[in-house]
Amino acid sequence: MQQDYLIRSGSLVGFDGLVTELGGDAEHLLLQCALTAEDIVNPDNMIAVADMINLLELSAEQLNCKDFGLRLAATQGLEMLGAVGMIMQTSQTVRAALIHAQRYMAIHSQGEYWMLREFASSAFIERYQVFQDISHAKQYKELSFGVCLGLVKTLIGPQVKLDRLEFAHTAISDSAVYRKYFECSVVFNQENDRLVLDNSYLAQKSQSISAQDKAQVEGYLEALIGQFGDDIERKVKTLILQTMGMGDANIDEIASMLNMNRRTLQRRLRCKGLTFKRLLMDVRVSSACWHLTSSQIDITLLSEVLGFSDVSAFSKSFKHRMQLSPLQWRKQNTQ
Repeated sequence: MQQDYLIRSGSLVGFDGLVTELGGDAEHLLLQCALTAEDIVNPDNMIAVADMINLLELSAEQLNCKDFGLRLAATQGLEMLGAVGMIMQTSQTVRAALIHAQRYMAIHSQGEYWMLREFASSAFIERYQVFQDISHAKQYKELSFGVCLGLVKTLIGPQVKLDRLEFAHTAISDSAVYRKYFECSVVFNQENDRLVLDNSYLAQKSQSISAQDKAQVEGYLEALIGQFGDDIERKVKTLILQTMGMGDANIDEIASMLNMNRRTLQRRLRCKGLTFKRLLMDVRVSSACWHLTSSQIDITLLSEVLGFSDVSAFSKSFKHRMQLSPLQWRKQNTQ
C-alpha cells in the first residue's frame, strides 16, 4: 500500500533566501536531500514529499534553527499554492475559498488533505497526512500551519483572531515562539492537528472576479487534475485521498474530476486489473494505519474522516483487511 507522494516545489518558495539569511548554503542542503536548485526554480515542478520533509528537518538541524518551518511560512503568501490559490481568489466567501482549497489540494500536494468542520460557533481547519513513516515531519507540519494562518489572514484580514492551534506532536520550539507566530494558544500532544476560530468569519465576503474568469480558472484546474501523473492508479488514489473527507470519494465524482465518464474510468482501471472499490479500500486502510499509529485521533472521528457511514462499518472493513480491529492495530503498532 506504499505510494510515492509529490508536492509542488512552490512549497519551498523563499527557501534559498531564508537559508542564506541564516548563514547556510541552500544548494548544499538541497543536494543532501536528492534535490537541486533547478528542481525548485519552477514552482509547478513536482518533487517528492519525502525529499521536502528531509530538507526541512536537515535545514533546521544544520542551521540550528528550531522554528525553520515557521520562518519559511512567514515569507510565503497565497501565490505559493499556484492554481489552488487562484481558485480560492475566485470564491465569494471565506467558507467557499476554504472548501475550494480542500477540493483541489491534490494539485498542490498529494501527501496531505485538509478538512473544514463547523460545530456550534467554532470552525475547525484540520490537516491530515496520508503517508506513513513520517514521524520526523514536524518542520513540514509547522510550515503547513504557518502557511494556513497566512491564508486565513489573506482571506479574512489581519484582524482575525484565532481561538487556538492544536498539534498532535510535541513542541520543538519554545512556547514564546509559537505565540509570536500564531498570536493564540498553541497546545501539543492533541488528538489531531487543527486551527480553531469563530465560524462567523467564514461568512465574510471574499474579493470576487467575473463569472467568465472564474470558469476559466476552474477549467484550468480540472485540466491540471487530468494531467498530473501518467498512472491511472496514482491519479485515482490521490483524488480519493483529497475527497473522501468531503463525502465525494465515489467513482462518479472522481471520474468527473479526471474529465471522463464512469464507464471510461472503469475500463481504464480494468485494463490494469484494478477496480475503484479496491482502490478506495486500499486508500482508506493505508490512511487509517497512519492515523492509528501516528496520532491519537478518536476511532469514531477517524471513521468519519475516511468516509465510512459509521464506526461499525469502518471497524468491520479494517479488520477484514488487516485481521485486527482498529484499536488492536493501534495498540500493537504503538507499543
